[in-house]
Amino acid sequence: MKTIALALSAAALLASAAVSAQEFGEYAGNTSFVSTKTRAEVKAETLAAIARGELRDGEQYPDPRVGLPAVQPKTRAEVKAELAAYRKTHKQTSDDVAG
Repeated sequence: MKTIALALSAAALLASAAVSAQEFGEYAGNTSFVSTKTRAEVKAETLAAIARGELRDGEQYPDPRVGLPAVQPKTRAEVKAELAAYRKTHKQTSDDVAG
């Protein structure tokens, strides 16, 4: 009895899916947009933007850093000198700093 009920349920589900698919017809897409560039032109622009560093791929796009001035990282010596100067003007607040 359960097998018959399951078979009837599956048949009803498939029939409703087929009717639902026919109801919408074929998707025509957005026909109001007309491109002014060829696919090759768009690809060339994209590659040029990537080469200039204006575009990133994947999860980094859009990159919020685009347009910001480039910042040079500090050298190790600069960081150590900055830390030494800080330690001269600030008292030690934790016991994990040696000497």
